Amino acid sequence: MSFSFSFVLMGEAKVYKHPKADTLYFTVPSKIVQDSTFIIKKGDTVKVRWDPEKKALIVEPKTNNRI
Repeated sequence: MSFSFSFVLMGEAKVYKHPKADTLYFTVPSKIVQDSTFIIKKGDTVKVRWDPEKKALIVEPKTNNRI
């Protein structure tokens, strides 16, 4: 019998609003960034989308994402 476990990194972040624009910012907690399985690095471009069914914000790296 084979078992497969998937560990999900979790943390909390506060959301900030830019004072002069309708832009929101949040930070990725250091315990997530420092994990070796976290693949987004400084300088990468990410794709951000809203999934209304899951009520979740999805952030994923773009392919060929280094600028």
